[in-house]
Amino acid sequence: MSRHAGSARPAAGITASSALLFALLASLPIGSYGAGEPVPTEHRRLEAATKARLAAAAGRVDAQKTAGQDLYDVLHYDLDLTLAPASHLLTGQVATTARIVDAPLSALDLDLKSTMAVTAATCGGAPAAWTRSGDVLTVTLDRAYVPGETVVVSVAYHGDPAGDYFGWSSVGGQPMIWTLSEPFGSRDWWPCKDLNTDKADSVDVRVTVPDGLIAASNGLLASEVDNGATRTFLWRTRYPIVPYLVSLAIHPYTRFSHWYAPLAGGDPMEVQYFVYPSHYEAVQTNYAKTVPMITAFAQAFGEYPFVREKYGHAEFVWGGGMEHQTLTSLGGYGEDLISHELAHQWWGDMITCADFHHIWLNEGFATWCEAYWKERTAGVATYRAYMNAAAYLGPGTIYVEDTSDFWGIFDGNLSYNKGSWVVHMLRGVLGDADFFAGLTAYRDRYAYGSATTEQFRDVMEEVSGRDLDAFFQQWIYGDYHPVYFYDWETTAHDAGLELNLAVTQAQVGAGPFAMPLPVRVTTVAGVVDTVVWNDVARQSYRIAVPGAVTAVALDPDGWILCEKAAVPLMGTAAPDAPPAAPPRLACAPNPFNPETEVAIVTSAAGRVDLAVHDVAGRLIASLCAGDLPAGEHRFRWRGRDDAGRAVASGTYYLRLRTPAGSALRPVALVR
Repeated sequence: MSRHAGSARPAAGITASSALLFALLASLPIGSYGAGEPVPTEHRRLEAATKARLAAAAGRVDAQKTAGQDLYDVLHYDLDLTLAPASHLLTGQVATTARIVDAPLSALDLDLKSTMAVTAATCGGAPAAWTRSGDVLTVTLDRAYVPGETVVVSVAYHGDPAGDYFGWSSVGGQPMIWTLSEPFGSRDWWPCKDLNTDKADSVDVRVTVPDGLIAASNGLLASEVDNGATRTFLWRTRYPIVPYLVSLAIHPYTRFSHWYAPLAGGDPMEVQYFVYPSHYEAVQTNYAKTVPMITAFAQAFGEYPFVREKYGHAEFVWGGGMEHQTLTSLGGYGEDLISHELAHQWWGDMITCADFHHIWLNEGFATWCEAYWKERTAGVATYRAYMNAAAYLGPGTIYVEDTSDFWGIFDGNLSYNKGSWVVHMLRGVLGDADFFAGLTAYRDRYAYGSATTEQFRDVMEEVSGRDLDAFFQQWIYGDYHPVYFYDWETTAHDAGLELNLAVTQAQVGAGPFAMPLPVRVTTVAGVVDTVVWNDVARQSYRIAVPGAVTAVALDPDGWILCEKAAVPLMGTAAPDAPPAAPPRLACAPNPFNPETEVAIVTSAAGRVDLAVHDVAGRLIASLCAGDLPAGEHRFRWRGRDDAGRAVASGTYYLRLRTPAGSALRPVALVR
């Protein structure tokens, strides 16, 4: 999923204080890719907020699979749904075809919200008994089935599934029925085995709606039948799919198509669009980029994963988007939103994170693909600007330690932005040849299945021949990033000159990072690019140079998520007292509800003022106003002003002032 929209801008007539606030905000390293044009990031914030709120509503269900669900593998789901938007009633029958594995099974456990009423169940076509315990529906089989056997269980049910994962909305006075089931919301509207680790081999979705509405879903449209007062759409997908990617988008859409030519030739694939009639003209410019995006990603990652069926967009009411397999649901039509959601068809849909501890494999990859698409169309400088805009220099691990913390799962700073930097840095470490070859091998091994961080790491190690354990340990499971101080001098050596380079890692809150560190030496005789291995707090290097040195730069092309500064170091192994570095400010989770932890790092003791402001520059809450020692300090903001009143959902700004400098960071409260 992703979040795309226009960035906030100060309105005419803003106050002097708010002008100062926006001036500080403009100083943040958000990057730019044109003349004063900021890199769009709001789409990711909206998407992360949406997914986090939905995940929070799901409770702890990710860990609540039953023992019986490990004993069968879903082969096929057949959904037959009738929707009555006027009365908010869904009537359905869902047949599950499953193969028994590991041990005999005499009852089949399915996930179905307790608010949906079950009226009948069958096993092999014969009536079957059922019981319910919370959101688990257990259907008694007609006998004990042994491993290797296949069973078909059907459930008839009805109810109003309205809530976080299914909506009876309206657009332009017309019904707009939608689903968004990530992470565990499929059970809210249809009975299934609601786990990422069991992809059904195929799914049929038959949906009957009032005449005049158009129902869009996964795969190919097998039939569309006019029943008079109603219309029935039958969609079929024959690719493996997890339950949360099964979707409905229903509205009196305007439909149109483009066509994609597969890399190997053959029949073109239809790219279908389902748009609000009033948006038809507005979407044309960016929708026209969809097919070139598919081509670019297919050339980089292998053929579009569902090329025998389709790709497409269906508009819906949420901000951002959701990467439903073969048919993304979009709440906007920005270029970066489109590229992010399309990338998920490879990274998230074709290969799905095995569980939400490893959500960065979905969201970090898709965020990186936004930058990669811009590299393909606008050049390397724009790619670097996009990566700079995604840089997160704060605390927290990309690995989601607690999957009951759903704001942690969909943390925009960690799962999306820092996750994208892991992909970017891995590309820098391996080089393009091994990096893209590794992605091909990863696809070949785990296509249409699920994977963990360790499985991805192992494939990249096999292809590159490198030991990447330290890389993944420090960047996925560790906090923070390296802070490099460096200095240099030249000395005569044999018949030439030698550069003596001293590098110190000065980060607080994390040990030394082990990374290949690019170094660019500019001399009167030319430029020398080299790479040194850096893995301890204090390290020195000798580099032969062809002439007098005029400049030295660490990581000049931005391949490492780091901070760096040239400071006097020569003559000692490291400075006894490094110069006061600018303060660092971060918060997690972000977006948040009900509270976020704010972390600051100061390099010197002194006065610290940390406050929350609204978008107009008004003071909302003071978190700190006084002297603090150097080091890391943490505070909590619970979404309240200084008077203890809850503030509204929206974007706020954390403002940090210290003698060594200031910092500003946006934070989103979603209630």
